[in-house]
Amino acid sequence: MIIFSTLICVILSFTFKDFYLNILAFSGILTFGIIHGANDLLLIKEVSKTYNFKLQLLYYVIMVGGFFLFFYYIPILALITFVLLSSYHFGEHQWTLFDKIENSFIKTFYFFYGLTIFSLLFYFNIEEVSEIIFDITTIQLSENFFFYLLVTSSLISFISSLLLYSKIKNQFITQIILLTLLVLTFKTCGLIWSFAIYFVFWHSIPSIKEQTIFIFGKAEKESIKNYFKKAFLYWLLSIVVLLLTYYLFKSNQDKLISIFFSFLAAITFPHTFVVSKIKKPS
Repeated sequence: MIIFSTLICVILSFTFKDFYLNILAFSGILTFGIIHGANDLLLIKEVSKTYNFKLQLLYYVIMVGGFFLFFYYIPILALITFVLLSSYHFGEHQWTLFDKIENSFIKTFYFFYGLTIFSLLFYFNIEEVSEIIFDITTIQLSENFFFYLLVTSSLISFISSLLLYSKIKNQFITQIILLTLLVLTFKTCGLIWSFAIYFVFWHSIPSIKEQTIFIFGKAEKESIKNYFKKAFLYWLLSIVVLLLTYYLFKSNQDKLISIFFSFLAAITFPHTFVVSKIKKPS
């Protein structure tokens, strides 16, 4: 599924102009991308011994709103926090697609592997990434920064994988193939399209399947339908908030992509902690 959908998307990148690809990209991010985090409260209910819906909802809204304000008032620190948390989240997800691993060092590996994914995306799209970072933080990063970030994260990931080889050997070759495909994808496609391919097909859709199994015990047609039904209201609320944000900042068109990623960062913040709880080996 991941390999096939990625290859189709890469082919599309040679067929359609960026304008149409970006429409497809944002459509995927705003549907599957946001939906995969829309059932966090239901996941919390499943993993919590004591659960109070109103209290958990209040906590969740405060976390999302607080992180968005964090981005608004202290953008550089918020951006660093987002990248660090998302690195762990992506790395953890990628290496638990096929198996859950129990090891005291594994979280460090997850983090640097996820940071490698980010670094690859950044390095192959330096100009666009630099522009977004500058829009958010007013800091201009050099090409050397992205190069050294990639080298450092890749090196630590490689060394960590060797130290953990006995734990990850069953999926090691598969992950190498997937990483190679990811490199080719990021090198071939633009920033928005590359991010959408990874975020939707590599992360969100597999996560929806995993969450469905965790909540309903299986990932069949009926249980997946129930997952989407339960997620719909929270997904709709997220879209309304995003549209309101767009309306408030519509006069500043050049910063809309930056605002969009800030919004994604805000809803990612609590989601990272929630999903980590269901990833623990049973």
